[in-house]
Amino acid sequence: MSDILDALAKYVAVLDTSARQTHRAEDRPSYTQHLAAAAQFFGAAHAGRLEELRGLVASERHAYGWGYLSDAEGSAAEKAFDDFAKLVEATDAT
Repeated sequence: MSDILDALAKYVAVLDTSARQTHRAEDRPSYTQHLAAAAQFFGAAHAGRLEELRGLVASERHAYGWGYLSDAEGSAAEKAFDDFAKLVEATDAT
């Protein structure tokens, strides 16, 4: 689970940086929502609830599918999420 927590920390750092650097006011609520979802990820990961975390990640994948974050900041956030999500999805429950 430590790899997942490390990837989550990286994702949160990228989200935070992207939210601060974006010049698109319309993207800021999306960054806030993604950060709130990351807090839920942390709770599930920290407690070792992998199946719950997978469900949360699947829901967040759907949310990313409905929205688009602009510019390089958005691309960085989307890539960081995808990297984190792939790790969660590939992790064995043992």
